[in-house]
Amino acid sequence: MISKSEEHETNRAGRRLLRSALEGLGWVVNDVQEDYGIDSYVQVFDSGSPTGAWFHVQLKSSRNTAYSADESFLSQELSIDHARHYAGEMRQPVAVVHADVAAQKVYWCFPQLDTALTSALGTTTAKSITIRIPAAHVLPDTAPDLLTALERVHLTLANRELTSASTRDFAESLVHFADHTALARAFQDKHDVLKLGRIVDLYKERKLPEARSRAEVLVADPDSGVEAKFWAEIQLQSIDYHEILHGGRPQSELPRSWLKHAKSLQVLTRSGPNHLKFYALIAHHSAELNILVHENASLFMAFTQHLHTGENPMMALGLYARRSVLAQRIGAKYNQCVRLARYAANYRNRWALGRALVGIVHAVAQYIATLGREGLLDSQQAFSGSALQICKLAAWISAETQDPEGIIIAITGALLPGANEDSDGVRWARQTAEGLADPQARDEALRLIDRAVRRWRGERVEGDYHGDVLWQAVQNIATGIGLDMSDENSPLVRELRIAVADDSPERVLVDCENLLVTRGAIGPTARFVNNALGIQTAGSKVVHCTLHDCHVEDRVLDRAYAEFRKAHCDACPDKAPRSSGWHYDGEARRIEAEKYSGFVRRFVGGPFGLRYTDED
Repeated sequence: MISKSEEHETNRAGRRLLRSALEGLGWVVNDVQEDYGIDSYVQVFDSGSPTGAWFHVQLKSSRNTAYSADESFLSQELSIDHARHYAGEMRQPVAVVHADVAAQKVYWCFPQLDTALTSALGTTTAKSITIRIPAAHVLPDTAPDLLTALERVHLTLANRELTSASTRDFAESLVHFADHTALARAFQDKHDVLKLGRIVDLYKERKLPEARSRAEVLVADPDSGVEAKFWAEIQLQSIDYHEILHGGRPQSELPRSWLKHAKSLQVLTRSGPNHLKFYALIAHHSAELNILVHENASLFMAFTQHLHTGENPMMALGLYARRSVLAQRIGAKYNQCVRLARYAANYRNRWALGRALVGIVHAVAQYIATLGREGLLDSQQAFSGSALQICKLAAWISAETQDPEGIIIAITGALLPGANEDSDGVRWARQTAEGLADPQARDEALRLIDRAVRRWRGERVEGDYHGDVLWQAVQNIATGIGLDMSDENSPLVRELRIAVADDSPERVLVDCENLLVTRGAIGPTARFVNNALGIQTAGSKVVHCTLHDCHVEDRVLDRAYAEFRKAHCDACPDKAPRSSGWHYDGEARRIEAEKYSGFVRRFVGGPFGLRYTDED
C-alpha cells in the first residue's frame, strides 16, 4: 500500500508539472479518462485564440529519472504494445512526456519521429523497449521546437496516409482540389526531393555512374523546379570531384570542373530565386580563385624543382615572374570573395549561403599551404585568420537555419588551411563539433577532425586517394607551365611516365652493394622534360656492376635491370644485398657519389655515359 501511495503521489506531481509548463504558455491541457495509453491531449493557443494545433500526451513521472552519463538524454521504458501504438499505429500526433518530479523538469519527444525506435520495433522480441528523450527538450523553454516537431509529425502521418492509399482512392480524392496545376507542382517538388535523396544515397554508396545518370535526368527534366535542379547540379559537382581525384586524373581538372558547374548554377538561377543566384555567384568567384591558386601551386612546384636541380636558371626566373603576377591576382580575387562573404552576413535569405561560403576556404586553402612552404608566415597567418572567420560565419548561418550538415562542412573547411593540430582553426573546429546538440552530427564532425589530424601525422587514412601521388605532382607541374597532359599516348606523357616510375633506383640498388645506376642517353623529349620541368630521369638508365664491370642500358629501369639480373646477378657468387632498412636517401647518395666518382668518369663520352642523342 505504501508503494502505491508513493506512485500515486508521483503521478499527481507529474501532472501538476505538465500543467504548469503548458498552461503557462496559454495552452489547454485536457485529461483523458478512458483511452489506450493516452493521459491527456493538449490544444495550442496563441494570445488566447486556438491555433488548430493539438497533440496527445502519454505522461511518465518519476522521482529517479535515468539520465545518461553525459546527461545528454534520459531513458524512458515503454511496453512494446504501447511503443508500437505510438510510433506506427496512431493517426494523430502523440508526445511521450517525462516529468522528473525530483528535479521539477518536464521533457518531451515524439515517438512518430524516432527512426531508431521504429527500426528497433521491427526486430525486437522483448516485452518492453527503452526510448531516449533528449535532455535539451525541456518545457516550457523548448515550446517552439515542440511546435516545429509537431508540424513534422503531421507531415509524417500525411505521408503514411498517402503511401497506404490505393491509386484509385488517391485519384478520386483529387476532385476535392480546385487547382490541379498547383497540386501537380507540389507533388513534383516533393517527388524531386525523393529523387535528390536517392542520388545522395547512391553517391555515399559510391555508385557514381547511377548517381550521375539520375542527377543528369533531374537537371534536364522540364517539369522539375529550379531548386531541385540546383541541388542536383551541386551533386554532379561532387561526383566529378570524386572521379577526378580518385581516378588519378590531372588535378588541374578539379578547378576547371568547379568553374563549369558554377557557370551551370548561374544559368539555372538566371531568373531567380535570388538566394540561389547569390549562391551561384559565390561559387563562380570561388572557382575562379581556385583556378588561380592551383596554377600558383603548380608553378611553385616547378620553381622548386628547377632550383633543386639547377638545370635551367632562366626557366626558374620566368616562373618566379609569373608567380609574382599570380600573387596579385589571387589577392584581388580573394578580396572579392571576402566582400561577398560580408554581404552574405546581412543578406535576408542567407540560409542557403553557409555551404557556399565554405567554398571560398576550399579555394584558398592550397595557397595558404604554399605560403607556409615558402616561409611567408605573416601572409600565411593573415589568410588563415580570414579563412577561419569565413568558416565561423558559415557555421553561424547553418546554425541559424538548423543545418547541422552545413555546420560540419564549415568545421571541415576550418581544417583545410594548415596541418597543425594546435592551430586556431583546429581548436575552433573541435570546440564547435563538441557543442553540436545532435549526437550523430557531433560524432561525424569529430570523426572528420580525427581523420584530418591522422593525415597531418602521416598516417594512411582509409577512403583517401592512395594512388601515384608523385605522378599527380608531375602532372601539376606540367600543366602549370602550359603543357598538355590529356593524351596518354603522346611522346611527352610517355616520357614523363617513365621519368616518374624511375624517379628513384632504390628498388634496384637494394639487391646488391655493388650495383650502381647512372643516366645514359638523353633524346629530344627527355631533354625537353629536363629543361622545362627539371626532371632528370626521362632519358635512358644504365645499370652497372662496379665489381665485375658489367653494364646494361635501357629507357626503362625495370627492363634494364631485368636483363642485367638475368645475365649477371642470378648466378653471381659475390651478390651482397643491402642491410635491412636501407634507403637511397640524401646520405646514401652522397656516399655513392664519393665512392664511385672515378668509376663514373670512365664512361664520359663512352657507350654507357651521359650523352645527347637525336632520337628518343
